[in-house]
Amino acid sequence: MTSASRLKQAVEAFQRGDLVSARSIADSEAVTGASPQWSHLLGLIDCREGQLESGIERLRRAFEAEPGNLAFRVMLARALTDAGRAEEALAVAHAPSGTSPGDLAVWHARAEAAGAAGEIQTAAEAWQALAEATPRDWRAWVNLGNALLNLERWDEASESFLKAGELNPADLTLRRSAGSAFVNAGRLEQALAQFDAIAAVDPNDSANRVARATTLASLQRHAEAIAEFKEARKIGGETVATEVGLGRRYMALLRFDEATEAFRRAYALDPTDRSIVHQLGVALERTNRLEELVQVLEESRARGIDEHRLPFLWAVLARRGGRLEDAHALLLQADRNEEPVAWNALMAKVAEGLGDSAAAFEAAIAMNRAAHDKSASVVDAEAWRRNANAHRQGLHELARAITPDWAAKIPLLPEPPPKKLAFLLGFPRSGTTLLDTLLLGHPEVRVLEEKQLVGIAAREVGKIGKLASASKAAIENARAAYERLLNKNVREDFDGVVIDKFPLDMANAPLIQAMFPGSPIIFAQRHPCDVVLSGFMQPFGMVNFSDIADAADYYDAMMSIWTASREAMDLNVHTVAYEDMVRSPESTLRPLLDFLGLEWDERVLDHRSTAKSRGTIITPSYDQVTEAISTAPVERWKRYREQLAPVLPILLPWAERLGYRD
Repeated sequence: MTSASRLKQAVEAFQRGDLVSARSIADSEAVTGASPQWSHLLGLIDCREGQLESGIERLRRAFEAEPGNLAFRVMLARALTDAGRAEEALAVAHAPSGTSPGDLAVWHARAEAAGAAGEIQTAAEAWQALAEATPRDWRAWVNLGNALLNLERWDEASESFLKAGELNPADLTLRRSAGSAFVNAGRLEQALAQFDAIAAVDPNDSANRVARATTLASLQRHAEAIAEFKEARKIGGETVATEVGLGRRYMALLRFDEATEAFRRAYALDPTDRSIVHQLGVALERTNRLEELVQVLEESRARGIDEHRLPFLWAVLARRGGRLEDAHALLLQADRNEEPVAWNALMAKVAEGLGDSAAAFEAAIAMNRAAHDKSASVVDAEAWRRNANAHRQGLHELARAITPDWAAKIPLLPEPPPKKLAFLLGFPRSGTTLLDTLLLGHPEVRVLEEKQLVGIAAREVGKIGKLASASKAAIENARAAYERLLNKNVREDFDGVVIDKFPLDMANAPLIQAMFPGSPIIFAQRHPCDVVLSGFMQPFGMVNFSDIADAADYYDAMMSIWTASREAMDLNVHTVAYEDMVRSPESTLRPLLDFLGLEWDERVLDHRSTAKSRGTIITPSYDQVTEAISTAPVERWKRYREQLAPVLPILLPWAERLGYRD
């Protein structure tokens, strides 16, 4: 039998896995001076049997004997890669110049070696060459996509996965990879399209449901995201991903109780996950469940998750307990980049408590900047600010349009309201949450907190500026819409006073008067400088409060509308000054209750008990109304006179107009 026949016989034995026969034949032929093919075959056999070092030496001898043999080059490179010697492999599998099958095999070996060596740019170039040379090979596009992901070239990666998916549409993982790349590229609508396509084919893929829900949340479509997370839970049961996802979405919708429950479920599934503990702790503090927060932190400390791993939560607890120095020290240990909005918001409170107004104001600036950056990942934040500026200009125009002649054209409905109805209005941070908590202590009061009933009813008449040209039928439709919403929120048998608290409805006062002429309106007033400063230093997430100048302009616009409305229309208003309320609650509340037609009840003064029993408070004052009433916030702005200097020319004239003497 010839040597060529023996080589063929040995190769066939190797290919069918009969390594003993293959080695026996090869050993008998591999004598001094034998062809490199025998050395190459023995090297392959050694590698297959796990003898990488001897295998590599034999493969190298074969390659050095025939350096132009691309098969020898490829197998040596692969063996070196398998042995953890990727840099040597990369040197062997240098970039070929052609696109023959042998050249493509070298490109493949080079790509694998580069990936193993951490040379991600080189790996991407090799996979790019393979994909372009074999455009119908979906695996090449997948490998290119993965390499581009490692380079964070998200757009190109997503396109590679899309091409792979077009070539192999049955493999839904390719759509998922494309969707994930689109998410990283910020192309959320395209990402959602991929997850939608997967759901259409396999609606029971719970992991895809989670990915779809997360993308919906990033698009600020929180209600849809919640529904999708619930669907994922229905399919795959409670998982950390579904419960954390639900918790975050509920937090975004200010549904804090539901958020807390979701994070509790995630915590029960994995109490050792520091991130879950952190999120549960934030939710517990936000819902004033401080005793439970202490319990969770103590349990976590027992599991090895101590103050050094959860410094933010311990800082929150220290601040709520009045230990400001401890809170400051703990906060400095926390990673401010983990939740920059919350970190800076807390730092602003702590710094102010320590008397460092400059540091507090700087933290508020950083908080608002972080909120801006967060929104920029979803929307065009600069366009958002431009739109907000245009909105404020529209408010100024509305204020100028509201005149007695304009108001005289508005048809007023004669029918009395379906219930004893009052409205609580005022610029945000004017003490409306404290006031509604005090009023809730009265057994004949029901407060609708931030329900926006008037705003929804206003859709029936269009913009408030067009109210003077609205028909009586349109206003009747608005009133009917309001009453439908009212009936959904208040028991039919409740015959006390319903207080509709939506402070910014001060801009809708003309519509309130048109729908319910003469209805009591409580106007919460606070020093303009204090109210604007407080709004700026709260993590509202509202673009009009993200800059102190914008906040002052917003106040100017809203107060201009309110005062124009009062001058043009016969509004039934009782003003409650925040400063009077905190200095003398009883003397402030007695005339207010008279205004509402209610008898005096001492329980209105026990606001702390009321706050604890009313459930979760959704406004930024949630952590203040459970504390004793304090006069400390009065004239707070004077400690920030330097920082407020640019807006004082706007605010101080308002202060004088409202009766403040500074």
